[in-house]
Amino acid sequence: MIISIDGAAGTGKTSVGKLIANKLNFQFLDTGKIYRAFTLKLLQNNIPADNLSSILHYLNNTRIEYKYSLEKEEVFIDDLDVSELLTDKEIEERVSISSKIPEVRKKMTSLQRKIVSNKNFIVVGRDIGTVVLPKANLKIFLLASLKERARRRSLEKINESYENILKSMNDRDTIDTTRKIAPLKAAEDAKIINTDNLNLNQVSEKILSLIKQ
Repeated sequence: MIISIDGAAGTGKTSVGKLIANKLNFQFLDTGKIYRAFTLKLLQNNIPADNLSSILHYLNNTRIEYKYSLEKEEVFIDDLDVSELLTDKEIEERVSISSKIPEVRKKMTSLQRKIVSNKNFIVVGRDIGTVVLPKANLKIFLLASLKERARRRSLEKINESYENILKSMNDRDTIDTTRKIAPLKAAEDAKIINTDNLNLNQVSEKILSLIKQ
């Protein structure tokens, strides 16, 4: 069984996805980590965002692996564990740019499908229900206001101002919703949940109730 959970940054999809995966004893995949890992590889090699030929070179010569074990995500680039490096601010600022490149999305989509093949998975991202796994058994799309999402993220990033986080999120939303390839949007058959006034457990209970239907 595959359950997709899509939504913008700060809607709670990763936290609620992990919670549900653990309750159901499912595997969990945060597809954003795949894009972050590749973005990290580009940054480590000082590849400019507009150098398409170099980006494609690394795309074809980089091996990314993702594992979920004992409620912990592990991401490897060419056998090197980079799991703890993927929340860096520089990656945050660059990932939307690298992830909108058609060749990058095509390769990462193929990798994501391979990871979840023939297994029970909760998969979170921005285009899971629409592009990556359009035949998912249940599709969820989480909403929350920009201000609420920025507030939540500011609680996680105590060294960054709310105003900077708000602007960064707004910029990311614009890139994600307007890109030509796999824009952020709800699948036609997705269940929409507004999380503005809900805590993590309340959101997870709503999704679990939909699974039982």
